[in-house]
Amino acid sequence: MSVFGENLQFYRKKKDMTQEQLAEQLDVSRQTVSKWESGVSYPEMEKILQLCDLFSCSMDTLMRKNAAESEVEDREGYERYMEKRRKNITIGISLLILSVSFQQLFTGFGWSEAVANTIFFAAAIVAILVLVVAGLQEDVFRKNHPTVAEFYTPEEIARFDEKFPIRIATGIGMILVGALLAMNADDLPLWAGAKEEFYYGIFLLLVAIAVGIFVHAGLGKAKYDIAAYNKENDKAVKKENETVGIWCGCIMMVATIVFFVAGFVFNLWDICWIAFPVGGMVCGIATLILKGIQR
Repeated sequence: MSVFGENLQFYRKKKDMTQEQLAEQLDVSRQTVSKWESGVSYPEMEKILQLCDLFSCSMDTLMRKNAAESEVEDREGYERYMEKRRKNITIGISLLILSVSFQQLFTGFGWSEAVANTIFFAAAIVAILVLVVAGLQEDVFRKNHPTVAEFYTPEEIARFDEKFPIRIATGIGMILVGALLAMNADDLPLWAGAKEEFYYGIFLLLVAIAVGIFVHAGLGKAKYDIAAYNKENDKAVKKENETVGIWCGCIMMVATIVFFVAGFVFNLWDICWIAFPVGGMVCGIATLILKGIQR
């Protein structure tokens, strides 16, 4: 049996398919599939590409490598990278919102604007650097691993899906509690020297935690969707995502400029933070519109 034949048999059995079922998928006879697996003959290029799509593997792995060993390596590398990515992006986005929360909290404590703003900028810079590194690492990983075989079992996916709604509900509950505090900030008790910005800071703190939960849960769900990962590495989809990324980058850059101008020029530090959540919402709307147009 050839390397290709062994790999084909491995992938077919992993998919729990008979030779007849695979033959139907490829519009060939069962005898043809049997000859491929025994090494008597090889498929034409069109069929090889169909097999790569069906089994979510690269042509190099299917034709030359040991598919079983490659899958173990892919699983370990993919799992390790996706968890690292999940952690870094969650930290980066949460810290970006926390930076605004810190600014409001310390202003509420009665600290000087200079100290509060310094803490804000320090946290924001760290958050941006974490996200930049995560983005660069993702580009490298996707370039080196354009396709990954689907190895998660239905039981593993079901266990995650069972917890997913609870996490989302928890995040929504935290935002609603924070919003309630922010809406009643004028009437809530404050100690001597404190300002109502303290409650706005608590609101943003809860939002940061909630968004962290959303991002962590969402990236966890994306991790299990290996078919979507493979599809995203398609050239057409990558071009679409790059367009969305450019627009969102421009929108957030404008939000940052608005924040700085409102703060430094007009001294509106108490409300200029709203530029970031508004920018985030505009990004979401732009993403929906652009993806709708491109489809």
